[in-house]
Amino acid sequence: MKKIGTAVLSAILLVACSTEKQEDLQLDLKANNVNESSIEIVEPALFPEGLDYDKQNNRFLLSSITRGDIGQVIGGEYSTWVSNPNFVSTLGLHVDQSGKRVLITNTNIDGSLAALAAYDLSGEFIFYTELHTLIEGGHLANDVTVDNKGNAYVTDSYAGIIYKLTPDGEAGIFLNDPALAPSPGGFGMNGIDYDPRGFLLVSRYENNSLIKVPLDDPESYSEVEIDAELFGPDGIFLRSPNELLVVSNDSAGENSRVQTFRTTDKWESATLVEEFLTPKKFTTTITLRRNVPYVLVANLEILLGGGTTDTFTIMKAE
Repeated sequence: MKKIGTAVLSAILLVACSTEKQEDLQLDLKANNVNESSIEIVEPALFPEGLDYDKQNNRFLLSSITRGDIGQVIGGEYSTWVSNPNFVSTLGLHVDQSGKRVLITNTNIDGSLAALAAYDLSGEFIFYTELHTLIEGGHLANDVTVDNKGNAYVTDSYAGIIYKLTPDGEAGIFLNDPALAPSPGGFGMNGIDYDPRGFLLVSRYENNSLIKVPLDDPESYSEVEIDAELFGPDGIFLRSPNELLVVSNDSAGENSRVQTFRTTDKWESATLVEEFLTPKKFTTTITLRRNVPYVLVANLEILLGGGTTDTFTIMKAE
């Protein structure tokens, strides 16, 4: 098992989230409830960060901050699916069902490594591409998504960079703007998803915002105007072209929740329509299984506190 310093990990994940209460907001607030549809994973010190559902094989796939292995959960049972000697800390993963493959970000918390790996759904290796070699500085490959041509896009949480990789793994800089970089020691762009109308949606952890990035002109990105506060937005999932699920983890604070936003103007703006209150634990990302949302309760607050745990939850979020 590869070890990651708790102090270093803490430095990249801590974020100042506003705690001002929203007023005059009419929402369907759903109580915390881990029910029979939630899945408890028992696996020592796994600390998963990424989650996606592979409908072809009826399984959840999970990354691991501490191990680097990619695991699968089938019938409620966890097992290792893919190991790679290059993996240090795997974060985001994306099941590309049309391409019949899985894309995995691999990184090192110290900023020395950012990479993307691809495997087919049977676990056969496709490519492994280093991204940190493209440009100087510290880099952290966080989340990944895929467009309708099979190109992959990866967020860099240490720099104002989104990488683009062709279907065969050739990498380049898609967007590089210092204005998108976090403050020193901070954590910037995080979750990412693709809208088939021709743009990306990206969460910015440090400043609690969402941005829209056109594929044909990434430098013309804009902030999505939303009518509600975000609390440390992490993973996002475009449930439909007009509905976005956002994991606001509040660093395991009292504002930890899944927020659902809808748009009528192609994500120039969006309205908060629903919230699901999650436990005061560090959640990271969300996916859909048979159109039902499941959020990953990764318990990273335990890791940040210098402890460990054997239990993690894939929690039904409705």
